[in-house]
Amino acid sequence: MRASSLKIGQILINMGAITPDQLDQALSMQKSNNLRLGEILIKENMCEEEKVCFALSKQFSIPFVDLEEIELKDELSDIISSDLAQQCMVVPLELDEATRTLTIAVADPLDYKGLNRIQTTTKMSPQVVIAAPSQIQKAHQALYASKKAYDEAREFIASQASQAGKEDEIDAAKSAADDQPIIRFVNNMIEEAVRLKTSDIHIEPMEDVLLIRFRIDGKLQKYMETSSQLAPSVTSRIKFIGGMNIAEKRIPQDGRINYRVGNTEVDMRISILPVVFGEKVCARITTALGLKMDKSAIGFLPENLDRFDRLLSQNRGIILVTGATGSGKSTTLYTGLKGVMREDINIITVENPVEMIIPGINQVDINAKAGLTFASALRSILRQDPDIIMIGEIRDKETAEIAASAAVTGHLVLSTLHTYNAASSVIRLVDMGVEPFMVSSTVIGVIAQRLVRRLCVNCKEPYIAGEHELELLGIDDPTLEIKLYRAPQGGCERCNRSGHKGRLAVHEILMVSPKIKRAIQAGKSTEDINQIAVEEGMISMRENLRMNVISGIISLETMLEAASEDML
Repeated sequence: MRASSLKIGQILINMGAITPDQLDQALSMQKSNNLRLGEILIKENMCEEEKVCFALSKQFSIPFVDLEEIELKDELSDIISSDLAQQCMVVPLELDEATRTLTIAVADPLDYKGLNRIQTTTKMSPQVVIAAPSQIQKAHQALYASKKAYDEAREFIASQASQAGKEDEIDAAKSAADDQPIIRFVNNMIEEAVRLKTSDIHIEPMEDVLLIRFRIDGKLQKYMETSSQLAPSVTSRIKFIGGMNIAEKRIPQDGRINYRVGNTEVDMRISILPVVFGEKVCARITTALGLKMDKSAIGFLPENLDRFDRLLSQNRGIILVTGATGSGKSTTLYTGLKGVMREDINIITVENPVEMIIPGINQVDINAKAGLTFASALRSILRQDPDIIMIGEIRDKETAEIAASAAVTGHLVLSTLHTYNAASSVIRLVDMGVEPFMVSSTVIGVIAQRLVRRLCVNCKEPYIAGEHELELLGIDDPTLEIKLYRAPQGGCERCNRSGHKGRLAVHEILMVSPKIKRAIQAGKSTEDINQIAVEEGMISMRENLRMNVISGIISLETMLEAASEDML
């Protein structure tokens, strides 16, 4: 390892990554602790970890690698154990059997003690490359997660076989809730789901196997398939930590789990459903994983972001966010609330359940069994001097009428509905039994939203649109050469071989203008109201999708999946 004559601090200054003052401050901090300079700069948010790693690469003439672009090799997990890799903060990347050389990614190239341990344990010569610590942690989880899960499954099956016939069914279920292999199996499954930014975990007992699937970016993907013997024990463990009755297997049950993965607090809603071969578990991860609570990060077009801001700036009225289950409605509401929070504003929410805790906002969790319903909570909230009220969902006439009354008396009310587009939301309130004049005088705007899969920016494949594609995009000139993108077959390592990575919210925002108010009072149809809104400048959902296709953010196939028949 040939070191540069320049120290890391000077290299970072030359790169423009830090200032001389920041370097002096970090060096001063270093005198009172045992951390390396790079660690201090990252910890104190003075410099990004990638830039520190790049500077280390230049200082010691060691290659810097982006682990998201490297395909990990499962067989290397047998050479360096999970515990050793975690303790030394390394990930094995390549093995040259001829020279007995093992290429490893490290976070700290000066950890000679760790490198010696790896050389002694593996009996191989380590070839070092530098990678960002956060990427090493993710790569470590990816490389060892499946192996750990299958090892724990085998260990549990073996332990159960040795105890066969010693316990009755209920005692066995309670024992499984405390069994170490099954605890590790469930913990590992949850941690892997969080790492992959899963929205739902499906645990499905079949006749011969236990199938576990994750919903990632809106699509179900198989996580693992293992012995059906695990099914009762996995279910019992989840029931136990979710506060449900382990012995009861005949009726559906609901529960909730709070789980910490690293520095992330994860909230999970659990649903247990009896099926033919046992009990199916669906765990919804309600925490918005990897999402910044920032209006600009939701996916609004500039015109729609301006409309959203204008709605939130009002002092009274109802703002509705509508869409299918899992379309990100609550996240949009939370983001809006966080954007308007001030010391002089009293914000109260009523939800079932509270999905995300926001400090500074008073949040009420509905408890129907105790008599705390949306309607009863809203009546009390109105006596709490609120400025802004957020209702998790308007489900019935009583809740809708109280929300309308609150808006009329000078409150800003935010809520959700389950409808497919913006125009149908106002009609839905009328169908619930709210008088048309009350709907027209209280609703000030409707945001229709749905989530679509983004193309992976690393591997998306360009092509020139043909005549049929141009027609679907509403482009009349067949001679135009327009470049579109699609997901390639097999994807890449960064997108988990799917060709898609992450999701994007698309919207249409209907502002209730005087003309639309008159249409509501006159009992006009959804189509009539939608036509007026478009004439007045509303960007329709289909148009938003089309703009994202032309921009290369989503594929044409995704647009067609997301567009319902009435929009086509």
